[in-house]
Amino acid sequence: MNREELLNSRRWKIGYTYRCTCNPQCYWAKPLGRHGGGSGTFLNNGEEALGAEAAAAIVADQYRHTDIADIRMWQESVEERDARLALHRRQKADEARGIHWAMGGAN
Repeated sequence: MNREELLNSRRWKIGYTYRCTCNPQCYWAKPLGRHGGGSGTFLNNGEEALGAEAAAAIVADQYRHTDIADIRMWQESVEERDARLALHRRQKADEARGIHWAMGGAN
């Protein structure tokens, strides 16, 4: 799959909770002592074929998360994909006009 096909396909995401290792422990970590994966992390290298637990282990290792639980894996919806593509197009247009994340404090 080339870059354009990958960008336009509905991508897989994974989410999980992991043990809070902050010191002092975060009071907002719910359930108590655990951080959530939020809206999920994209799987980029075909990890979805490995299954949820194996893919979560790979992602957790990349972010140095420990004691993962409540693993869920899903394919993004058509609406999520369209929103991601719209953001990508806006960022490309901004870069073409010389506006990009590396501007520092210019704005």
